Order: sequence, then structure tokens, then C-alpha cells
Amino acid sequence: MLQFSFLLIICLCVQSAIASSMLRGCLDSTVVNTAEVALDQINTARKEGYIFFLNRVYDVQQEAKEESQTLLHLTIDVLETKCHVISRRNWKSCEIRDIGDGPVFGTCDVTVSIQTNIIVQNFTCTIQQVPGHAINRVCPDCPISLSLDDSNVAKAVHLTLKKFNTQKHSANYFALLNITRASMQWIVGPAYFVEFIIQETDCAKTLCDTELSKCKPSSETSPKGSCTGSHIDGRNHQTSIHVKCSIYESDHASDNQISSPNIETPSGLVHVLPPPALPMPSRALPTATNCPGVRNHNLHLETMDI
Repeated sequence: MLQFSFLLIICLCVQSAIASSMLRGCLDSTVVNTAEVALDQINTARKEGYIFFLNRVYDVQQEAKEESQTLLHLTIDVLETKCHVISRRNWKSCEIRDIGDGPVFGTCDVTVSIQTNIIVQNFTCTIQQVPGHAINRVCPDCPISLSLDDSNVAKAVHLTLKKFNTQKHSANYFALLNITRASMQWIVGPAYFVEFIIQETDCAKTLCDTELSKCKPSSETSPKGSCTGSHIDGRNHQTSIHVKCSIYESDHASDNQISSPNIETPSGLVHVLPPPALPMPSRALPTATNCPGVRNHNLHLETMDI
């Protein structure tokens, strides 16, 4: 209830500010607040991928409509966080991926209606992973990204999920839904780092010789989990396996998520493109004054302005 009251206060302040004067570009607190609320709605609407973090407002256009309604057309720069969307966490509570985590950057074009509430009407986001050679210039020892189809990735996921299922987290086995990220780094031997999504099945752990591939989710609303794991081949053929999973009930609402009732889920698309070629092409300049805004984070990459 306190979260809804907080959101309502933001909406009323934004509505009042827009009604009283024209906005002052990307540095305007009204524009920034609107972008923050809009991004929370975008993350809530998404079913795949990782939660986006607002890096800055790049451009804004204001359009007056009938009956005291105002439309804002926002272009916002985002960075991917380590929180999967199934966590339903608010983006402000999530850690962004730094250069050692295979950072992902992107842009969202958002149309926002402001009347009684701030409501995202539609959005289109395009995201790309930072190319490996851009990271290697500033961090030559950082992990390198791997194809999700790599056989070593499949092995790492199999071993880490097997270890998770041997632990006493639930009465039933969890099965793999999809692999989301993978990377490799040489430590004392090859180390493989994986991230993947799992879901609880109808196979009880009390059953012997269970073939996990034949286990099915007990229902569409079975709990899901977001996992990180590692498989490291060390000296003398010693293998180290670590896994950590956060399990979430279906359609749960996180304590960190700010949302309000009676707001429809916005429609939108997220396009995932390959890493860009360097140097990156010049970007269209913003049209509004005082744009782009100030970045919340800078990855300090020599060859990329993100």
C-alpha cells in the first residue's frame, strides 16, 4: 500500500509539472521521474531476459492531447542487470553488469501517457552485448562470452543443476528451461560460468533412477528459479562445481517492485542484436534541449561511448 501511495504521489507531481509549464529537456526532474516509472512498467511486462537499469534519458518529445492528457515520447538508454525478469525486482535494487560480467547496453523508445497515472502505451527496445575485443582492451583477463550451444556450456549446466537437485531445496526435482548466459575464463584451468532458468517438476526426489529429461512441470504455475553456476577444472583433475539458485513462485510480487493496480500491462518488443562492429556508427542527435541527460553509470570503455 505504501508503494502504491508513493507511485501515486509521483504521478500527481508529474501531472502538475506538465500542466504548469513546458518540460526542460532530459535534465527535467519530471522527465526523469516519468522515465523511471516507465522503465518499471517495461520490466514488469517482459517475460524473458534480464531487468533493465535506467542509464540516462537520451531524448524527449512532448505532445498535448485532449482532456488534460499528455503524451511523452522518450528515448532512454538502458543497461542490463544481473536480475532476471522472473525475480520481479525493481530495477533500482539490481546490480548492473560491469565489464567483467559481459555488459549489455541498449535503447528503448517509449510512449507514455500522463493523466491520472503514468502509463506506458508501447515500447520498443534494442539491446546488444559489448563486443569481447572492446572489453579485452581494458580487461584482458576478464571472462569471454561463449555460445549457448557450446558443449562445455551444456556440461557445466548439467553438472551444476545436478548438484542443485541433490541439495535439500524442495521435495521435487527441478528441470532446465533455458540457458541464458555463458562465459569462460582460464584460472588454474578452464572455468565455465553459466546462468540458466529452471522449473519445479512433478518428479519426487524419493523416486530412484529418475530420468530428469522425462520430468515435466507439475503445472504452468510451478515455481521457477534463476541460477548461476560454475564448473572449474583445476590441477590434478580436480573439479570444482558451484551453484546458486533463487526460486520464485509464479506471478509473485517482489518487495522491491513498485507497481500499482488497474494499470494494464504495456505492449512492446525487445530486439536482441549481435555485438556491434567497432567503431560504432554515429547516433542521431537528440532534438530536445538539455539532452541527452547525465549517465547513472559509465562502463569506461575506450572504444565505446556507453
